[in-house]
Amino acid sequence: MTSKGAIAAGHPETARAAAAILAEGGNAFDAVLAGLCAACVAEPVLISLGGGGFLLARRAGGEAVLYDFFAQTPKVRRAEAEVDFFPIVADFGTAQQEFHIGMGSIAVPGTVKGLFRVHRDLGSMPMARIVEPAAALARAEVMPKAERLTPPSGHIGMVVGGRAREGLWKPLADWLKSI
Repeated sequence: MTSKGAIAAGHPETARAAAAILAEGGNAFDAVLAGLCAACVAEPVLISLGGGGFLLARRAGGEAVLYDFFAQTPKVRRAEAEVDFFPIVADFGTAQQEFHIGMGSIAVPGTVKGLFRVHRDLGSMPMARIVEPAAALARAEVMPKAERLTPPSGHIGMVVGGRAREGLWKPLADWLKSI
């Protein structure tokens, strides 16, 4: 076992949540899950419990395991002409990225299922403790400042940011605390 490591995150609060779990004796997977939950509050434009993802995990001395909790689409594929699915280009100033929008872009989220699967298989701390940093952030309504975001995330941040002072994150804090 090692006492050295690194936490990479897109927001200081995400990194602090993961570090707090490590400091309390949680393992790296507990810290990853705490960071994921905190990022849902601190970096809502990039990640949410309504999304999906992947985790490539390896315990010390063990084999690598890929956790696939990406969003799931319907089993029956419709003809392309029947699907409302089209590309848009998001301009981030120094970079552009193509995204697809429309009814065909909707899928069943997998993040919560992945969160609990990874916790069951690899976690060492109670889930209630792992989500506490994120719940605290949500109660404090921590979120990115709109002026630091670039379009289109800046626009989303302004819309969400304007509502944050009205208690937008309280239901998320309550839900996180309930699990």
